Amino acid sequence: MDSELITTGTEILLGEIVDTNAAWMARRLRDLGVNVFYKTSVGDNLARIAAVMRQGLERSDLVLVTGGLGPTVDDVTRDAAAQATGRELALHEECWAGIQALFARWGRTVGENNRRQAFLPVGAQPIPNPVGTAPGFVVEVERPHRQPALLICLPGVPREMKHLMQESVEPLLAERLGPDRVTIKARVLRTVGLGESVIDARIEDYMRMSNPTVGLAAHLGQVDIRITARAAGAAEAEAMIDQVAGEIHSRLGHAIYGEGEEPLEGAVVRLLGRAGQTLALLETNTGGDLARRMLSAPEGSHVVRLARVVDDPGLLPLEGAALVSPQAAERCARWLLGGGEASLALAACGTLDPAAGPYGSYRGETFVALATADGVQVTRFDVGGIDELARRWSGNAALNLLRLHLLE
Repeated sequence: MDSELITTGTEILLGEIVDTNAAWMARRLRDLGVNVFYKTSVGDNLARIAAVMRQGLERSDLVLVTGGLGPTVDDVTRDAAAQATGRELALHEECWAGIQALFARWGRTVGENNRRQAFLPVGAQPIPNPVGTAPGFVVEVERPHRQPALLICLPGVPREMKHLMQESVEPLLAERLGPDRVTIKARVLRTVGLGESVIDARIEDYMRMSNPTVGLAAHLGQVDIRITARAAGAAEAEAMIDQVAGEIHSRLGHAIYGEGEEPLEGAVVRLLGRAGQTLALLETNTGGDLARRMLSAPEGSHVVRLARVVDDPGLLPLEGAALVSPQAAERCARWLLGGGEASLALAACGTLDPAAGPYGSYRGETFVALATADGVQVTRFDVGGIDELARRWSGNAALNLLRLHLLE
């Protein structure tokens, strides 16, 4: 089954709210084995909503719409669904009785505008809404020489949409898919230390596969690898992913730091805890982003015993060394470790106001020193500055240095 999503609401197009409904529904459809090929956001305009519905019904087996089922004049999804399917709107007596009963339970008087919510396209199957006033509905649309398409309209309020999706829509789709239903599973491998183009070159043969499919998503300072498999059952899909993931692990090695949603700092904190190690951390002229990330990770406050952000060279034991230099990083790391707060010390000395140039604060350098009982390792990274990208790159570089040490 091929599907597409339509989310309505001018507030989405104006950037006033983030469309979280579509992302949630896409994941639910994926787990059902339904392909999601298109996603459209459209404002509260009757003609435009009807147009995207008609387009969807021409190319997809399922068109799932959220929003525009409220009682106000700009809630026009019902009217658009009627236009798109060539039907009239008619009062659905059971829906109207349900709305009246809900208002009676609340001890409120139902208004005439709420009566509008009980009007559905003729022949539509209502989806009762026990957690709100707006019922959803399903319209089956005949298509020449093809299976009928489904137009399903749900409320835009996330709590209501999710309830109707889980309790009514998903069972309906599972029944329609029948015994030939496929399972779609996905897994994300998270990497650090390698650029997107490098990863692409190393695993390009897997990225040309049709099942499982492999794709890349670049983020600030790291790259995710998504593996998606389609199979008759969950176990088979997971086995297909396992095989491809194992091959990618063998090619990328320690560049893969974890799976799923775990951030890099969470993986480092987990390794520190597993190794029974604690960390003292110091940053100079890097904005404190590294300390915030480590302390915000689960259990981070248990393994990070000291976290300092210093911008004044006079507060550091530099003895004449430049603030941004390997000597400064080494002395700071030794100083931290000598304080006895922790078993490991990490010092990151980065540029605050990089050299002028066309790339502004993207230019600079950061020296990271890792001090252990066996000595100090200093590494230079060709990035520095206080903008978000530079902080994330330099922070990831420092965390990856510590992670690789813990893995060794």
